[in-house]
Amino acid sequence: METRANYLMIGGFILGALAFIFIFVFWITNIAGGGNRYQIVFDSSVAGLTAGSRVGFNGIKVGEVQSFQLDLKDARKVRVVISVSDNVPIREDSLATIKSMGLAGGSGVEITPGTPTSPLLVATDEIPIPTIEAAPMAGAGIFDAAPAALNTANAFIKRLDALIAANEKEISDIMTNVQGFTTMLEGKNEEIDQAIVDLRAGAEDFRGISAKLDKNLDELTLEAKKGMQDFSAAMRQARRTAATMDRVLRKFEANPTSFMFGGSRAGQPRR
Repeated sequence: METRANYLMIGGFILGALAFIFIFVFWITNIAGGGNRYQIVFDSSVAGLTAGSRVGFNGIKVGEVQSFQLDLKDARKVRVVISVSDNVPIREDSLATIKSMGLAGGSGVEITPGTPTSPLLVATDEIPIPTIEAAPMAGAGIFDAAPAALNTANAFIKRLDALIAANEKEISDIMTNVQGFTTMLEGKNEEIDQAIVDLRAGAEDFRGISAKLDKNLDELTLEAKKGMQDFSAAMRQARRTAATMDRVLRKFEANPTSFMFGGSRAGQPRR
């Protein structure tokens, strides 16, 4: 029984070792060496990024960060090498960014798909590790522009100081006049208050006059409408009278004798 138990322990140990070797080989094949390798050159800090950090493609994990180091030519830049699964279609216009993992802590690399018409980014004999372009970091332009903005502000302050120094007497006179005007207003508070009251009363009177004018205008409008109606009636009567006179005149011209004396026309005997 004891010998059998030893065999079982040895067999279990061997199976565990084989499983470990299988897992290690699988990791090496698919992550460390079996996938496609790319490098990304970031122009800013990669804080939170470590070897083994997640690499995502359109929100899906497709690989891990293998290594990163400072650029030997420009220490402000960091070269990050990642390993990605073979079936991930990374294109020439794909972009890489550093993305915070939120509550999980740390950071990872996120890659955009790019456009479908863009060629795939593949390794060549000349470039065994192709480079994915890093997307501009949010706010990077602000820090780049900060020195120029500071220089502009300093130049403005110097010009302002020089302008004040050159016109110190004029500025002093202006301040004195302003102070005198303020003092004068302080002594005339009652007059100013009364002027405000008078302005309000004048505004009320103006509103009253305006209301009366509106009323009178309405009455004048009604009278004008009535006068136009009377005029129209008189014109119609005049047209009717003219028509009647025209008919009478035509009868007279056609047969004056008959029109004046009645009866038959001239030259015809009466019966």
